[in-house]
Amino acid sequence: MTVCYSCTIKDEDLYIADDTMTLHWSFGQEMLLLKIEHQYVIVLYVVYQLAWFDNDRAASIVLINRMTTNTEIYFIVTDHILSRLPVQSLLRFKCVCKNWNKLINTSSFIEKHFNSESNRLRLMITKFGLNYHKNPCVRPFDTYLLPDKIFSGCVPTHKLIYHGEDVGDVRGIYGPIDGLFLLEKGHYIDNGRFGWWNPATKECRLTPRVFFEVEDGLKDNDRRIGIGIDLATHDYKIIWIRTYWNDNESDIFPKVYAAVYSTKNDSWKHLEPNFSHECQICMSSQHCTYKNGMYYWISTSKKYIAEGINVYFIRTFDFSTELFGEFEGPPIPGEHWVTLFLRGGSIATMSSKDVTQAMTAFYDIWVNIRGNNWIKVYTVNPPITNHLCIGIWEYDKFIYELTPSCKVLFYDQTTKQVTSLGFEFDGIGFGSCCVLSYKESLVPIRKEKPSEKDNIEYFMVDY
Repeated sequence: MTVCYSCTIKDEDLYIADDTMTLHWSFGQEMLLLKIEHQYVIVLYVVYQLAWFDNDRAASIVLINRMTTNTEIYFIVTDHILSRLPVQSLLRFKCVCKNWNKLINTSSFIEKHFNSESNRLRLMITKFGLNYHKNPCVRPFDTYLLPDKIFSGCVPTHKLIYHGEDVGDVRGIYGPIDGLFLLEKGHYIDNGRFGWWNPATKECRLTPRVFFEVEDGLKDNDRRIGIGIDLATHDYKIIWIRTYWNDNESDIFPKVYAAVYSTKNDSWKHLEPNFSHECQICMSSQHCTYKNGMYYWISTSKKYIAEGINVYFIRTFDFSTELFGEFEGPPIPGEHWVTLFLRGGSIATMSSKDVTQAMTAFYDIWVNIRGNNWIKVYTVNPPITNHLCIGIWEYDKFIYELTPSCKVLFYDQTTKQVTSLGFEFDGIGFGSCCVLSYKESLVPIRKEKPSEKDNIEYFMVDY
């Protein structure tokens, strides 16, 4: 037997008799109606509005299989409905009953919710700025979320999800991994601090500090960060690589330092990298270049340059074995600017000889197809003025920041159209702008017994 009935519910209170197994909650523009009677689902309809984008989203599901008991129906239907709702709603629904709270906290539900079709990938824009209009100067940090669909020629709406008026020495944001970001602070040799952050749940977790034993007189030269998952233990980890500068020798100190952090153990472990300090990891990648338990960086070395072979290669780190590796990169000339990114789940590079040049910059896109094999898929020539490429979206859409005005533009390689994303950071233009691909997540990151300091405001301002 199959009974199907659907209706539209919007911004109105409903009152259902208590003699049926009916659950109903109304929170502003988010509605849930679940009615179970006898052994059949008569009504099952979910309507929720994401006011972020002024876009009504509706999901209706019909359960047609007969169940043996009302309890079975209840748990199956509840799981299916809740997995399609936004994180903000689910956090409130934890208070409905113990069963819901228990369900929403299970790892299987968290994974199902993250992979749900209704939890779509979105562009996130973060801006680290310098506001000289205030005395003294402050360093604001803003995070914006855009719709999952961006159409050429239409300026998208966006929602400010975090604003920090003055975040001090915040240095960077890395990720996301399962909806989690890593924030970094510190500009000095022994002043690095990190914190995990889940913007959807607003949870934050400070990591303990780690120190490297270095000789006196050395200065900070370079640092590279990677985050990922140990697939054997499902442990979220951080890999931190550092090199130091020796003023007496006017050269890099001949040792690479590294440490890996385990979230489960809440501790750092020092590593001995098996590569030379002359192997330089290049500038930060576009987005997070983590894939299937491995992190990837684009690198180069004096050896490769001297031998005249491919100047660039790929440095890897396996979060399970905690070992470094490498493989050959694409045939990119040494004088080219280059960055690494993920394109549809594949490792890819973007390079240019005339980077930032108005109208004349050409960007070659190379994709790794298996092992050492690379293929150039196309060349991008954005018809825009002086710029910096700050990100890629989907397969063929690129994000640029105009260097004079700090406007952010969206370029569709397929349609050859340029669209403003509606950001003009001229007031706080000095600083970095990052483009990230983001899906909200319920993944918990707090410690079992969090301290008062495990919050985003403390990390940004006081840590």
